[in-house]
Amino acid sequence: MISLYQFTASQFCEKARWAIDHKGLIYHTDNLLPGTHSRQALKVSSTTQLPILRHGLQFIQGSGNIITYLDEQYQTRLLTPVDMNLRKEALELELRLDKDLGLHLRRFFYTHMLQDPRQLRRLITHYGPWYSNNLYRIILPVIKNKLVKEMRLNALEAERSRLIINTTLQLLDKKLENKEYLVGDSFSRADLTAAALLSPICQPIEHPYYDERLQLPKDLAEFQKKQQGRPFFQWVQKIYQQHRWEVKPSDRYNP
Repeated sequence: MISLYQFTASQFCEKARWAIDHKGLIYHTDNLLPGTHSRQALKVSSTTQLPILRHGLQFIQGSGNIITYLDEQYQTRLLTPVDMNLRKEALELELRLDKDLGLHLRRFFYTHMLQDPRQLRRLITHYGPWYSNNLYRIILPVIKNKLVKEMRLNALEAERSRLIINTTLQLLDKKLENKEYLVGDSFSRADLTAAALLSPICQPIEHPYYDERLQLPKDLAEFQKKQQGRPFFQWVQKIYQQHRWEVKPSDRYNP
């Protein structure tokens, strides 16, 4: 049995979810809440970082490690290219996207989400335990302080992150010129990573946890609007449409 410890709103957790779905595996999700997840995470790992994949007695932490593990365990529908040159290119691009897009977009996104505590609470508690919303009405100020400290959420850092995000998006636009995929001529972990990490801004309808209830604060909405005509934005929508749910529920199997 496979289980995934996750935050529903996390783009890194979406990256891991997508990889599991791509393999056609049946799995269970443990939807944890930021700030209160630490005790559960530390039972199976030395740090509180999510996502964590449980497979039998094995615990694999981190979205990239999870993709590698799944490719090693299940040789069908590989996300890591077999060709060594393409494999190297995909892994290097994934690492850069995790660092320069994932981490900085998360900081930029949550800095602005703090402007609207009601929407922030909805985002964090969406599909969480039944008590999530009531609990966060009480502890949200504490959680906000924790997020600010751990992610360095402030205007100066957000602007620095925005510049790094823009540089990375320019790289994606350039790499996508006359190309369907980022590496080689087939869907790989590089494409999955880029699309999943950009999901908070692109908000594709195929995303399992985003819906019309998420209203972006003014600054984020303006940032999103400016990106909509760019190649990467249209590409993310297309990749989600074509690849997010390739394996139908009826075709999934329990490993």
